[in-house]
Amino acid sequence: MMNTSGTHVHTSLPPVIQIVGYKNSGKTTLVTELLRLGVARGMRIAVIKHDAHEFQMDHAGTDTFAHTEAGAAAVVITSPARTAIIREQPSTLQQLVMELAAHAAKPYDLILVEGFKQEHYPKAVLIARELDVELLDQLSGLQWIYTRIEPEQLAGISNFKGIPVIPAGKDGIMELFTALNAYIMSYPSN
Repeated sequence: MMNTSGTHVHTSLPPVIQIVGYKNSGKTTLVTELLRLGVARGMRIAVIKHDAHEFQMDHAGTDTFAHTEAGAAAVVITSPARTAIIREQPSTLQQLVMELAAHAAKPYDLILVEGFKQEHYPKAVLIARELDVELLDQLSGLQWIYTRIEPEQLAGISNFKGIPVIPAGKDGIMELFTALNAYIMSYPSN
């Protein structure tokens, strides 16, 4: 479907999978490895990252920085290969997912989300330390537990029986990728 500006608008949403965990638990590394595996298999994957702090994508000395500093409500920069939009407004995860899906030139096979712990999409949680186990009680949509601690340390937590516990490491990344791929393949088309 084309919108009034002549760009393609997709009517169905791709599967969205969140990778969550505490700060410095390895979320970005895990997302990057999953992304590499998917791209190597021909998948189109978009990534949305949540940053709980103020961030600066453009830097002093760039035109986009000058525009932002001058008070622009939105700054767009585009080249033949890439477009970035910087808006002076917060966005919900749902708004970002809808925007990505609606304005992609070709549909995505998956949207990987790093963070947004309180959202309700299917999640893989990264448990890097024993203290991180408390996070399990705070999440909805938990589908997979990817852990650097011994899986036996999670065995006594009855709330999470039936949720696959995947040991971290090269084999674990492949196991998690395989599980995510099975989820994608079973995802209903809208």
